[in-house]
Amino acid sequence: NLGGLTLTPGVYTFGTDINIYSDITFSGGADDVFILQTTGALMQAADTKVILEGGAQAKNIFWQVADIVRVGESAVMQGI
Repeated sequence: NLGGLTLTPGVYTFGTDINIYSDITFSGGADDVFILQTTGALMQAADTKVILEGGAQAKNIFWQVADIVRVGESAVMQGI
């Protein structure tokens, strides 16, 4: 579960599903890149948010998901 975490720029690799059960924050500058890779699925719970701080930009967040992606109702997802 990545919910509640603050991630800094870098590459994050998971051999399991990525679950977001509470808000997650990406903290970095305008040119910083975040890459999240999983061999499983990406599940974001309803009413949760992906928050950008410190100038981090959605265009620099890359989700590489091998399985399905589910974003719950009223959730706010950022990245490509």
